[in-house]
Amino acid sequence: MNPNQTLSGRNDRIASIDILRGIAIFGMILCANIGWQSGLPAWMFHAQVPPPDYVFRPDIPGITWVDLVFPFFLFSMGAAFPFALDKRIRSGQPMSGIILGLVKRWAILAAFSIVLGNGYAAGSSEENRFLVYGFKVLLWGGFFLSLTRFGFNDRKLAALANLAGVAVIAGLAFAMPGILGIPLSKNRSDIIIMVLAYVALFGGLIWIISRRSLILRGGIIIAIGIVKGLTSYIPEIFSFMPSVDSIGIGWIFRWEFLQYLMVALAGSVAGDMILRRREEQKTETHLKSDVWMASLALLTAVFQLWGLYTRHVTADFMVSAASAIIFLIIAFRHKALWSDITTLGYLMMLLGIAFDPIDGGITKDHCNLSYMMTTAGMAAIVTGFLICMETRFGMKARWFSECGQNPMMAYTVTNFLTAPILSAIGLLQLIDSWAFGSPFMGIVRGLFITGLMMAVTIFFTRRKIFWRS
Repeated sequence: MNPNQTLSGRNDRIASIDILRGIAIFGMILCANIGWQSGLPAWMFHAQVPPPDYVFRPDIPGITWVDLVFPFFLFSMGAAFPFALDKRIRSGQPMSGIILGLVKRWAILAAFSIVLGNGYAAGSSEENRFLVYGFKVLLWGGFFLSLTRFGFNDRKLAALANLAGVAVIAGLAFAMPGILGIPLSKNRSDIIIMVLAYVALFGGLIWIISRRSLILRGGIIIAIGIVKGLTSYIPEIFSFMPSVDSIGIGWIFRWEFLQYLMVALAGSVAGDMILRRREEQKTETHLKSDVWMASLALLTAVFQLWGLYTRHVTADFMVSAASAIIFLIIAFRHKALWSDITTLGYLMMLLGIAFDPIDGGITKDHCNLSYMMTTAGMAAIVTGFLICMETRFGMKARWFSECGQNPMMAYTVTNFLTAPILSAIGLLQLIDSWAFGSPFMGIVRGLFITGLMMAVTIFFTRRKIFWRS
């Protein structure tokens, strides 16, 4: 396969999607582990949780790079819908079985979210710290056994290994109140994983319904945007919606989870573009201008972090619009896959910037239309850039790609494996003391911990040990 002509990917994977997911995971772990008391500038944290007190301030508009990691992950999740579901449809699986698979995935992620939430609570125990560290490492071991897709020839052996993991988790849950003095609660959950559970379920169902019509899917995205806008400005219109608390499911479901479908479904459009282009098996010619066009789009996406954070919204829109016009003039005569996805990104990003003043300023929390559309557009532009680099130069960025192939493992390694071990030997406390009041060491702390996460995840990925996600 010539990397200068077609998309490539080991085992039919698209490297660019894995890389985007890996970048999002890298950002998640990095932003959570940089030194919070290191004197770092506000743009190194969530825009609505600024230093020095890190108190949530929903009245502060703007976004930072930290606010991109979740929508980038959602976009990559949506981009994977066509590949996973189309493969099952083509293999002849009945639709009932495919839908059941989506429900099973939702159940695994939702349960995983609740176990994670209770696992985090274990860290708040003031009892024997070494007991807490051991508890977390054992819990990660339970995750490993229960979620790993074991490649044993004997499927019963693989099922027994998964059941052993479930038994370990159940045993720790039973022991947690007595050993750590912390009662279990179904109301504790990892909100990110819970949102992903519902996006995976409803996003998959919507893809199945609209798989033959991108126009229909675009209409669904617009409908979700309209609902989002109306609930933001006239919430009483939707008083007919049943209260999730009144019907007893408030602990596991919120209507606002579904708003994130806007980003994931935009990603699914990009995924369908990739899938259809691969099915056509058409080679694409490359222009000398491709690299600088892709770089222009990428720089424009990065420019949002300055324009929207510093609140130079008018200047931001004008620069972005000028960049889009230049891009479209050249792309009009050169219809490549990467440029089509980038064009989608420009459209959504410009709409998002335009909604900034209407929404009273872009905010991640509480997220508004401006945030959804702008970040989805930025994710599409980054995806277009990665695809350009992949098809033209064969770029694989293996470290990010291999983390992106094992997202749930990467997500848990730090909190439940490396950090407890580092704390048990006293190294994390030493690093924290070095990072206190030192911006440089605050960054070093984050990179060190994030690097450990990547090393562990890559170790297992290269040995083809993957967790269900």
